[in-house]
Amino acid sequence: PTRRKHGRVAARGQSVNEYIHEGPRVIAARPLTAEAFAPYGQVLQGTGPATERKEFASRMQNGRPQAKPNMTYMKILPANGRVLVRAVERHPFSNQTFVPLAGTRHLVAVCPSAPDGSPVVERLEVFVASGSQAVNYDANVWHAPRTALSAPGEFVMFRWDDGGAQDTELMALATPVAVELAEL
Repeated sequence: PTRRKHGRVAARGQSVNEYIHEGPRVIAARPLTAEAFAPYGQVLQGTGPATERKEFASRMQNGRPQAKPNMTYMKILPANGRVLVRAVERHPFSNQTFVPLAGTRHLVAVCPSAPDGSPVVERLEVFVASGSQAVNYDANVWHAPRTALSAPGEFVMFRWDDGGAQDTELMALATPVAVELAEL
């Protein structure tokens, strides 16, 4: 039998592994919980209909004295069709908080760092946050850029910035990771 390699027919007798093209890896998303997200940061959400106030509910790290608080409003179009994680980013000196507005469901994709600081994409974890769950990524945590899963796609973001290149490190993935949302 012949095998295809990037649209061409491969010669017989060559290694099968040279001709496998799997496409994007697929990861099933799961509902966001504080326990599952704990290695990466904090989930902020109420616990019921009673009045609540949680002081110091998340870490607010600023690793650069010259950095200023940056509270940003953003509106993004919700993902349409298949969701792909194409890049990850981190903020080495600051946590980053996203608070959804008006019930915006959103994707939360995170992975640990290797000893050299690079992302370990093979250990990517993907969650779906409800429109009532905010996330606070700890400093230096690799995560996918914001992806809204429902309209209106509005968020408030907080981070400590100084306007320099180290505010955000962005890394494109060589192969995107597909996300299976199933019934979430």
